[in-house]
Amino acid sequence: MNVFAGLLKTAAMFDVQTVQYSEVLYLADSVGAGAQKVCRVSISALGHFLCQFITGSFTTQATAGLPVDNGIDYLRGKLIDGGAQRALFSDYIPLHLILTPGRRKSLAAGAAGNALFYPLPLEYMFTANSEIVFDVKNDSDVANNFSIAFHGVRIKDFKRK
Repeated sequence: MNVFAGLLKTAAMFDVQTVQYSEVLYLADSVGAGAQKVCRVSISALGHFLCQFITGSFTTQATAGLPVDNGIDYLRGKLIDGGAQRALFSDYIPLHLILTPGRRKSLAAGAAGNALFYPLPLEYMFTANSEIVFDVKNDSDVANNFSIAFHGVRIKDFKRK
């Protein structure tokens, strides 16, 4: 006899399972020296996207001519809900605070990259047919790269009772 049989609502669980699935949305780009770039990832018409946490990485290169990985974070970003035009961060936040310890060492510096990624909880519902906007500033005198993975659940339908 299953101890949990009386507690589990199998029909309700299958209803949820048929309208939701796990998904990862990926955003990566390069921001030029001393530049600002607005990057976007689309939330398709398949359904709303409930972001649960983010992970990512970024480079820390400086010095024009011969890029040097000095470990200083030159990238700052602001996350924006493109559908509601709502800034989710009140200001530009250094990426080492969002994606720690996601810094990856520059290949130009000849060092092995940092492969550790700890998720940052970020629970937010992005609506279908909208986009996640990431506004990034680079304070370095050479280009730096970043990548962010938004981990969450795609919700294809809501059944309201």
